[in-house]
Amino acid sequence: MAVQSKHFLNDSSSLVVESLEGLCAVNPQISLDAPNKVVHLPSPNRSKVALVCGGGSGHEPSHAGFVGDGVLTAAVCGNIFASPNASQVRRGIELVDNNKGTVVIVKNYTGDVLAFGLAKEQYAALHPDKADQVKFVIVGDDVAVGKTQGDIVGRRGLAGTCLVYKIAGALAHRGGSLDEVYDIAQWVSSRIATIGVGLEHCHVPGTAPSGSHLSATEIEIGMGIHNESGHERLSPAPPLKELIPKLLKMLTSTNDPERSFVPFQGTNDRVVLLVNNLGGLSELELGGIVGQVRKNLDAMGIGIYRVLSGSFMTSLNMPGFSITLLLLPSYNDSSAPSSALLLSLLDEDTNAPGWKWSSKAPPSAITRATPVSSSAVSGQAKRPSQLAFLDPQEFTAAIERACKQLIAAEPEITYMDSIAGDGDCGLTLKAGASGAWAFTSEITRR
Repeated sequence: MAVQSKHFLNDSSSLVVESLEGLCAVNPQISLDAPNKVVHLPSPNRSKVALVCGGGSGHEPSHAGFVGDGVLTAAVCGNIFASPNASQVRRGIELVDNNKGTVVIVKNYTGDVLAFGLAKEQYAALHPDKADQVKFVIVGDDVAVGKTQGDIVGRRGLAGTCLVYKIAGALAHRGGSLDEVYDIAQWVSSRIATIGVGLEHCHVPGTAPSGSHLSATEIEIGMGIHNESGHERLSPAPPLKELIPKLLKMLTSTNDPERSFVPFQGTNDRVVLLVNNLGGLSELELGGIVGQVRKNLDAMGIGIYRVLSGSFMTSLNMPGFSITLLLLPSYNDSSAPSSALLLSLLDEDTNAPGWKWSSKAPPSAITRATPVSSSAVSGQAKRPSQLAFLDPQEFTAAIERACKQLIAAEPEITYMDSIAGDGDCGLTLKAGASGAWAFTSEITRR
């Protein structure tokens, strides 16, 4: 599969700032410090805890799209796939300076941890009276990185980070203390697991066009959001009904020595489900993925208490998706925040443009329309008498030959219709021929 290497832009060097300017045009309730690439609330409530996050650009809407009441107070943006420097981050912390404290949330990548950690230390040195008012949360939710490898580099931070700062940000908005906001962010971070899968790598604007990294039949499980190599390649690409169970096993396993990161019990587990578009999937495909994940979780006996879907943390134009599960606390876990509190914080409204609509309720039971019997149709036309054929087998064979020819001609018909019409004629005829072929095959087997 070829990597899409064409982009709409003026110049790759100015793309990040121009994109942030566009975001501020969409949401006039936020401001941009352009030299430092910091998006922030212009007049944050100084009596409430602030949340700061950030990292390299190219993951939109993360993180600038989540600046708003009840989520992030500021987001510090680097160049594409590059960490911001410590001075940028320190500027972001200073812009949200307040009387209650700041929680800095960062994905577990070496550059981000170093830059944000150094900025925290610099801020403490410049403001010794507030040295203990900045707390640091590192999120690593990727299960593709096993424990052996993770001892060296740690688990990568992925879309689960968005759940961390949505829940923590809502608690801060309600007036939670610095310790309360920090503790809930740490708890959520410890209970999230994410796995991604891609059809191909993405292309970074301003870099040379690249060839295919995966063959036309391959997919890659565990691919990172910066084109990092994944855990496993599969060929041919399996259907969703085979792929999704494999991914969910990696997320929920209780006996995998490399990947049992989150304390699933195997029975009576309850989760929040986040299906994230990595940037290049159609809404049609994403809906099919959500539906399949829901079916498989139901079959596993895992209760789904919320479903979120859409683009939360992308990788430019990567054709892929990730699945995140937030394991809610068991009923008898008195040391954890209550499920009711976590869900209410997740459901709390925000004006951050990146946060997606949700039902604020568990998914309803799957129902299917009951077929209407032919006898129930009023005014039904009298069925015509069956036609007799001298050679029924030859008649059926002729239909099948015609259907096969029409199916084989679909690309040419589609091409011609894309010139003269709207490009759907070939696909429509193929669908009809496939249905007719299936029907005649069923009749023949009777």
